[in-house]
Amino acid sequence: MKLVSFSVENFRSITNARKIPLSSYSLLVGANNEGKSNILHALALAMEALSDWRNQVRYTSDGKLVRMTRRRFRSYGRRDPYDWSTDFPVSKQGKNVVKDKTEIILEFELTDDEINEFKEEIKSNLNGTLPIKVIFGKEDYDVTVAKPGKGHVTLTRKGSRIANFVSERIRFEYIPAIRTADTAQEVITRLVDSELFVLERDPEYQSALNKIEELQKPVFDELASTIRETVSNFLPSVKNVQLRHRREARQRALRREIEIVVDDGQETLLGRKGDGIQSLTALALMRHASERYSSALGTIIAIEEPESHLHPRAIHELRSVIESLSANNQIVLTSHSPLFVRPQRLDNTIVVKNSTASCAKNISEIRDTLGVRFSDNLENARIVLLVEGADDVSALTEILSFNSSVIKSAIEQGVMVLDSLGGASSLRQKASFYKSSACVVHAFLDNDKEGQAAIERALSDGTLDVSEINKATVGNMKESEIEDLYDVGFYGPYLKKKFGVDMGVKGIGKGRKWSNRLESIFVHNGMHWNNSIKNEIKWWLSDLAKENPGDILNKNIDGPIQSLVSVCESKIKDQV
Repeated sequence: MKLVSFSVENFRSITNARKIPLSSYSLLVGANNEGKSNILHALALAMEALSDWRNQVRYTSDGKLVRMTRRRFRSYGRRDPYDWSTDFPVSKQGKNVVKDKTEIILEFELTDDEINEFKEEIKSNLNGTLPIKVIFGKEDYDVTVAKPGKGHVTLTRKGSRIANFVSERIRFEYIPAIRTADTAQEVITRLVDSELFVLERDPEYQSALNKIEELQKPVFDELASTIRETVSNFLPSVKNVQLRHRREARQRALRREIEIVVDDGQETLLGRKGDGIQSLTALALMRHASERYSSALGTIIAIEEPESHLHPRAIHELRSVIESLSANNQIVLTSHSPLFVRPQRLDNTIVVKNSTASCAKNISEIRDTLGVRFSDNLENARIVLLVEGADDVSALTEILSFNSSVIKSAIEQGVMVLDSLGGASSLRQKASFYKSSACVVHAFLDNDKEGQAAIERALSDGTLDVSEINKATVGNMKESEIEDLYDVGFYGPYLKKKFGVDMGVKGIGKGRKWSNRLESIFVHNGMHWNNSIKNEIKWWLSDLAKENPGDILNKNIDGPIQSLVSVCESKIKDQV
């Protein structure tokens, strides 16, 4: 079961937000005070109410499902999760309005199996989606079906059963923008509580509870006898006193009185750790729970500002955790960080402005919403290819364009840009910068010590993953660079004419990367060599490649370039 959209009417600053679309990963972005947190809170409120519905209904002796209690549900540390005086729009209070209630519609999409189960349990056919309306008034809340058209009356009459059907098939978890240890502990306690609840169906666990009750009974009986004797002296009509411990309360206490101790060199209670560690712990528990129950229940996880209290490097790791959660669950989050934007799927990003919500139209709208400032030539850039030097930018722009009309068009339109790192060591810094600007980032580096070290650093802290990196590798060479992929048979004569050296000399610098081999040839010929000469030749060769993109590559070893072309085309097509 999936939640495909939701609508919010009359909740705080949100008077009417219609059909907000949701997918496996949905991001709400917006400036401060635009309403994104209120929209997420409304979703959490409705989902918690629906999830709790099964605790409020009971089957009567004649088989009818009825609501037995009108109590509020408890929600993440708040005794009364909905307070009409503050949650219903203040501007509408005290006025003669037609609707004086908050209404939230949750639209679910059922699997084929669930549709068959619905028909069997509810005795009604279901075409399309199933909209559930949660209504909050001053004193109470209710859940009903909001299905328009034919069959509406029948489905509405079966509202309690339908709400119960849905509530039994969904899990909802919510992590607020954690500010205090108490709030974090409440989130974590609820997650642990859910996990331990499964034990209560275990016969061995029930046997242990029976034993506890057996051991406690003599103590309770003795205390009851003492109380009876004392009370009967003043109230002769009292014949007996009993002490009882409700099993449900005992089980709840066993689930909730949990301490989490973190050992990072010294054991410390989680409540005394920083907010970032507490947030990550809550997410870790959620991932564990989702892996256990994702196949049986539709799980929706709402996270408010996950980047709060985290070091920038930790945000990269957190993003990976959240993305892994979205593989088997639905994730809905709010954020001010562009790192959580998925540029390849802009329809997953929902822009909240003036308390209304709509899918992002383009990357520029997202950047403007998040306050990201780019130079004019990068305004429309959605894909950035990072290479080591400006000479590589010049050569690869033409080589990639020659080999792919898709890449050529993307570069001409400014959708894809190539940028120089100014040295491999800047990979992590620049990749992080562009990702924080909501760009898809890919890197093409030399396969030498500097390039490999830079790649390891970027991978280790989560700035990039292995699918975002290509290297200029050549056969059995331990080290290689982009110039090693060029055809010496093509450029050799030009090089000899310009600089007086023959790159075709056999045995000199064999197996070494291009720049080291070139140095060996210069030294062998008794010619002067330094970095300035090396850079001059690199730029000369880059210009030659730029002018001759169809001839420069050695077709026997151009696999890394062809792979890069394929990867870039795939990323470009994902943006369409």
